[in-house]
Amino acid sequence: MPGVEVALWGLFGGFAVEGLDLYTAVRRSGRWPWRTGRPRAVGAWAYLVAEVVRLAIGAGLAAAAGASGQVTTAFAAVAVGIAAPLVVERLARAIPLDSAGTGPPAAPPAPGPAGTGVPAQAGPVAGPVAPSAAPGGE
Repeated sequence: MPGVEVALWGLFGGFAVEGLDLYTAVRRSGRWPWRTGRPRAVGAWAYLVAEVVRLAIGAGLAAAAGASGQVTTAFAAVAVGIAAPLVVERLARAIPLDSAGTGPPAAPPAPGPAGTGVPAQAGPVAGPVAPSAAPGGE
């Protein structure tokens, strides 16, 4: 199947997901998603751009899967198009968008004294540890 055809089937899959999402949003609130009346609601243009980007991601991933030989049927291309916006949405939710920390995250402190990697003991040690009395001289 040609790459353009795979991309179009992927685009259709993306439209299926986005159409159902739009339908759900309108049914829930009784108005367009960009007309919620909340102060942080995005406008129609921002909503449209976001949707076009998500659809393009679905078409692009379907085309890439087709070019690599992973997708050979129209149904598989539609499935990739359906999955792509959902995967991108889940990744976007999982990645924190914290603007307070602009640098790389700090490394966690090393356990144990002076970063030896050995866990610190919970209390004072009463003296040197005696060798084990296990058989075999261990």
